[in-house]
Amino acid sequence: MTEAFKVESRPIPAFYCCYLLRSKNRKAFYIGSTPNPARRLGQHNGSSKGGAKRTSMQGKRPWEMTCIVTGFPSHFAALQFEWAWQNTHATRHIERDVRDARREELQKGKKNASPVRRPRPPMSLEARLKNLHHLLGVGSFSRWPLHLRFFAPDVFAQWEKHASKMKTRLRKDITIQLTPAELPKLAADVQIEMRTHFIPEVIRAIPVAYEDFKTYVEKSKTTLEDGRRRACGVCKKGASIETSLILICPVDTCQSVSHFACLSQKFLAEESNKDALVPIEGTCPTCRSPIRWSTMMKELSLRMHGKEEIKAMFKMKRKKKSDGTTEPDTAEFQDIDELDEDLDETWMEDVDDEDKLLESNT
Repeated sequence: MTEAFKVESRPIPAFYCCYLLRSKNRKAFYIGSTPNPARRLGQHNGSSKGGAKRTSMQGKRPWEMTCIVTGFPSHFAALQFEWAWQNTHATRHIERDVRDARREELQKGKKNASPVRRPRPPMSLEARLKNLHHLLGVGSFSRWPLHLRFFAPDVFAQWEKHASKMKTRLRKDITIQLTPAELPKLAADVQIEMRTHFIPEVIRAIPVAYEDFKTYVEKSKTTLEDGRRRACGVCKKGASIETSLILICPVDTCQSVSHFACLSQKFLAEESNKDALVPIEGTCPTCRSPIRWSTMMKELSLRMHGKEEIKAMFKMKRKKKSDGTTEPDTAEFQDIDELDEDLDETWMEDVDDEDKLLESNT
């Protein structure tokens, strides 16, 4: 476990999500990933530079962000999920027999259909939602702290309709919520002008920096630097950052510290999952509060590899937006930007190359 943190030189990103766009003018959809949904939506709609080629056609604009999947442990993890969502018929995250059956079905009736190439099936909204449901339940992503948030009520209604018919059930800790993103009630001519430039407040309000971790980081710094000798809340032996990876309980009133390995084993034992290697959640050995493993991992990664991010966090200012409200100044956290090109055209375009890559690593 310790070696894994030594190899990774960056902290877990403050925020990264995959999203589903829907054209307001045509029957068109787009799947992408981003560390900043509000900024990315503006890029797709042409109000700022950037955005994918497939969303730049004026006939398809404006685009609306219908839903996002959050909780990815890294930007590469989000790219993995994005590509799998775009290519559910081909991704290795789905069982081989299922993929082969779908490919054979797609090739029926086609002359000289290649047995190697795997054509992408027509992707309706229903198909994209079903694929999303399937991916949220597969083993590859089952230990990630993923959550699903809808902004379009009609898309959420379709999700509920199809999810109730799916054979597989998502794990209980995946939260699914609807927070409608609506245009303000303005005059018709103003609404027309705002169609491509307006970003719903519910999307603007998504915290994309580490502002939610400021109190936790302050507490950890105080706890570890107060000079007191502390014992692991699990094994009761001495716990020092000089010799071990130490985890801090995120509850404000709790002073519990634990060895990384001890708390991991405790959480896994509480889950009663013998096949799992990484916990999802557990209870603090001191205050008994429920704690998400991903929360402590983000704080630990910030403490070990996020000196610049922590420095920026404590000098973060709020800047005024054009509508008079304020938003966090998150420029210092956005050095990992999105790809401007379509992921399905630039990253593992040939599925057979993906197969060879994965096989060479096994």
